[in-house]
Amino acid sequence: MRARSARVILVNWKNAPLTLRAAHSVAPQMGQRDHLVIVDNGSDDDSLTVLREGLGELRGAADPARVSLVNAGTNDGFGAGVMAGAAGLSEDAVVLLNNDATVRDGFLDALLAPLGEGVGATTALILLTGSWRPSTPSDTEFLVARDGSRWTRVADGESGGQVLINSTGNEVDPAGNGYDRSWLDPCRLPAARPRGLRPVRRRLRHRRRRVASRRGVRTDLFMYYEDTDLSYKLREAGYEVRFTAGAVVDHEHAASSGTSSPHVPAGQRPQPHHRRRPARPVGRRRASHRTLDCAGSALRVGGGRSRAESSRGSSPCLARCTTAPPRVP
Repeated sequence: MRARSARVILVNWKNAPLTLRAAHSVAPQMGQRDHLVIVDNGSDDDSLTVLREGLGELRGAADPARVSLVNAGTNDGFGAGVMAGAAGLSEDAVVLLNNDATVRDGFLDALLAPLGEGVGATTALILLTGSWRPSTPSDTEFLVARDGSRWTRVADGESGGQVLINSTGNEVDPAGNGYDRSWLDPCRLPAARPRGLRPVRRRLRHRRRRVASRRGVRTDLFMYYEDTDLSYKLREAGYEVRFTAGAVVDHEHAASSGTSSPHVPAGQRPQPHHRRRPARPVGRRRASHRTLDCAGSALRVGGGRSRAESSRGSSPCLARCTTAPPRVP
């Protein structure tokens, strides 16, 4: 039996079939103390009806775990959806999974296993769905790697191609731009670089109180960078953010939100349009900083402290929430 219980949260917005597919992929891996929560972020289509009708079959697949549907009532962004799903949290860890992703066998056990003393969060090996080949000049649809190379998905029935990595976490460059680590790398297990941000102890003392008071996933960043911000807060408090190659996710890239904007290419995160940027990177300015990716990640909840918090009484991991939006029967 797995030592840690988990609450798996999926956020839906106007794509109930995709969300149910993601939920069914993880449901068989859940145990008696686990809880699968689907949050509908104010969809104005038939999502709530479709999700409600699918609960019976989903509960059968997840048995003996609990399955709940939460109607957030409004679309306040991904972070707000996550925190709505975390209301009343009693499990040992929170697992975040994109609704356009599916997990492979062993995902949940592998993702949760490293959590413990000093490890505050883990992130999965996220692969692009399908096979990919180098693009030709005639290709009109493609993804662009950081080195400028272009990749096109192999069509159904077409042979060849290779599996590419979507993400092994996120990185932030010295200018504050975020992007997927290992983006469009061929699927060879990445070199052993399990840790995220290096802790900088000289900054811990005066930031720790602020970190403790701003627990959880930020709800004022509508989409993107909420995971980066949380990673910084964890690392500033002395926790590791660890990449876990044994937890594998297949991701239908941007199926729920589109691939890019006119100003931001796929693979790079748009800068958050808000009055506050994510927590400022710490450490050497010339270094890139590695963080988790909410497409497939786990966060420890309470129950232990980092070395930096040995004299304090709480963990800055996801807080237990008490205010819940209405649950759908």
